[in-house]
Amino acid sequence: MHELLADEAHRDEQLRACLRGSRRPIPIDLPVAEPERVYSLSSIRALCIKHRLRFLEGAYYKGAIPGQAIYGMRQIERRIGKAVTSYMIMAPSGQFKLCDSEVDPLLFVPIGGDRYYLVARWGNDLSPVRAFAFWVVRKPVNLAMAVVAASLLLTSVMPSSLIGDAVYPLLNGKRLLFLFWSFMVISGFTLFGWFAFFGQFSKDAWNSRYFN
Repeated sequence: MHELLADEAHRDEQLRACLRGSRRPIPIDLPVAEPERVYSLSSIRALCIKHRLRFLEGAYYKGAIPGQAIYGMRQIERRIGKAVTSYMIMAPSGQFKLCDSEVDPLLFVPIGGDRYYLVARWGNDLSPVRAFAFWVVRKPVNLAMAVVAASLLLTSVMPSSLIGDAVYPLLNGKRLLFLFWSFMVISGFTLFGWFAFFGQFSKDAWNSRYFN
């Protein structure tokens, strides 16, 4: 029994090493019984952009590999009758060893035709909360809309006495000037922070191996 457990543990470590050594997608011939686990590259890209995730080879992954992922890898190998050497992982950028240099991934194997089979998923990286939190950095138009919304909100809540009005009309000359001023200020701070901290939109970063 002890030798059997040792052999199983050794095999698990081999699978982990195999995943971390995967550097390029090599399609496998996998008979698919669960079509809901097959994702096209376009759907993976959409998920990555929506939830601010990256989709990279297993060699770049630096996070922990839980038992359920190892079990899924074993099941795949049993189904095809040979070892699998190519794995892709969808996870937040903090879980990857990015060049120039949150938090639970989805493990895939390529099955050809720009399709990927979901081997295991753990955590809640595809939660609606994450999608909402990173909506603003999906693409440039989202960031611009957020700046405009912040300017309108600031203008609407600013007391009239601070703008120089005796009353509180919703729109007048001074409030319109304050709206323009607040838009310029918020835009300036946003652009400064974006370039200072090497901002990347999700539509560009979803499969990038680079930090910036």
